[in-house]
Amino acid sequence: MEYKDYYKTLGVSRDASQDEIKKQYRKMAAKFHPDKNPGNKRAEEKFKEIGEAYEVLKDPEKRKLYDQVGSDWKKYEQAGASADDFNWQQYARSGGGGGRQRVNINMDDIFGGGRQSAGGGSPFSSFFETLFGGGQYGGNGGDPFGGQTSQTYSRTGPGARTRQRTRIADTEAQISIDLEDVMHGVEKQLRIGSEKMKVKIPAGIEDGKRLKLKGKGKPGPGGRKGDLYLKIKIQDKEGFERIGKDIVQTVNLPVYKAALGGDLTVQTLDGKVKLNVPAETQNGKMFRLAGRGLPEFNNADKRGNYYIKIALELPEKLTAEERKLYKKLAELRS
Repeated sequence: MEYKDYYKTLGVSRDASQDEIKKQYRKMAAKFHPDKNPGNKRAEEKFKEIGEAYEVLKDPEKRKLYDQVGSDWKKYEQAGASADDFNWQQYARSGGGGGRQRVNINMDDIFGGGRQSAGGGSPFSSFFETLFGGGQYGGNGGDPFGGQTSQTYSRTGPGARTRQRTRIADTEAQISIDLEDVMHGVEKQLRIGSEKMKVKIPAGIEDGKRLKLKGKGKPGPGGRKGDLYLKIKIQDKEGFERIGKDIVQTVNLPVYKAALGGDLTVQTLDGKVKLNVPAETQNGKMFRLAGRGLPEFNNADKRGNYYIKIALELPEKLTAEERKLYKKLAELRS
């Protein structure tokens, strides 16, 4: 059995931080994702290798055991010995290989659609299975509403292994909404197969939160339907930033109005508001609208604040008269 260099697979150093490992994994998984490389078996295998490496390096306990194996294997290799003679099982025993152990790796937790190799079988290398006892590979083959089929490998003894196929009826899909929908709540209509359904999304919902629709998944064993989980994706909106329950909206203000002061009407996520801008308002100035921000999820009575952030807008295509006046102002200010 050959040694797997997971650090090399992810392209990170052995002293990389957990944040560095996560960032590199996301970057590489996006590059080699099967949906971006249809029919490319090498990309599919690379995607699987990246997932296996991340499964180990993201977990401090697995990483510690793996680093121990790597250190011992390097000494063993430098001594000129054969990989076939190296006692890999001693590390499996130290990691609990004598008992039943499962490891779950979900390739679609971020990108949606991890896939098994065309030939089926275990998605894990023998190296991984020896040390960590095999596991379960989650994926839906790119079908956002399809049931997930997994292969489960479990170790019941030092060398024993059994395999079983299970059908998971619970499914997951992603739905996109706007910040306006977060402010007021929204009702969306979905089609799942031949069935249409309406879904109410509460105001104040967070990005990435999942809503459970009981009994709306695809049929499992015996025809019984599982649950459907809707993962919320909140679309970015230019000029707006969400910070918890608070909203920061950047608004352009002509430089002359910032200097002299005046009224400013702003179209917010919750209707129009009229601001009295004081004279000599500076770039980046924030105006707070207390209690006008996003409602708390499932508690509409509690709301955050709404901030209007000023961005000074300089004039373009100055006329000769305007240029003359700006020049005069510059002379006065100097």
